[in-house]
Amino acid sequence: MFRPFLLFVCLFPLFLNAQIVDEEGIFGEDWGGYFFGVRGGLSLGSQDWSNIETELNPGFHADAFLESIPAGRTFSFWGQLGYHQRGSRISRRRVLTFQGNQIRLPANSFVFNNLSLGIGGKQVVSYTRLADLYYLLGVRAEYNISTNLSEYDQLSNSQGVAFGLDFPIDSYDFINRFTYGVTVGGGANFPLTEGMGGFIEFSAQPDLSFQYKQGTITNVINPGGGGNTSIGERAIRNFSLELSVGVRFLRKWRYID
Repeated sequence: MFRPFLLFVCLFPLFLNAQIVDEEGIFGEDWGGYFFGVRGGLSLGSQDWSNIETELNPGFHADAFLESIPAGRTFSFWGQLGYHQRGSRISRRRVLTFQGNQIRLPANSFVFNNLSLGIGGKQVVSYTRLADLYYLLGVRAEYNISTNLSEYDQLSNSQGVAFGLDFPIDSYDFINRFTYGVTVGGGANFPLTEGMGGFIEFSAQPDLSFQYKQGTITNVINPGGGGNTSIGERAIRNFSLELSVGVRFLRKWRYID
């Protein structure tokens, strides 16, 4: 996962070295370079589950990124690598134990911790006194490093609660390590010093592939009693909303005849 990014980091400045900024203005004359920096913030994760309605689950994300000098002062390329939490939650429900008692469960959060590699383009659409407004579009590939699904397996086994039959199973037979999707959003860049700027950004990140895919499982012991039962087919796809703040630094060099 890291080898493609290291190659990207090494080759990205070479690609930009061929670019000459001829226009006067915010970036100066007769020099090239790139931006680099970090971004992070809050996430709201949602998931499309088969036959179960879920809710937004709060999380966080953090990335390191590279960005080209905008060609014509408006369009640039970017690439980033970071950590993103995906997931969803189900509100409190009432269930029956082995003893026939009814209990009320706390909200259940399902978290998938992913490494995310993304590339794309950014277009400035408006210049103001305080900031440059832009929109962005890109594609992502992600690798799952862990989940919290084992918590629900353990709780179901220890407490004898049947709610776990509705939940995804903590097994990489069903959890997909690799997923992919798109990123679309917008934000505002604002200068802080000559070589440093800040930005705020909002993005939507729908996945195009499933994070979890499981067929029907038959002859499962029913924790609530009544003989065996079946676990229905389950397919889960991620969707996240992210609010990010970040800082970027300008790396530049001049061309000398």
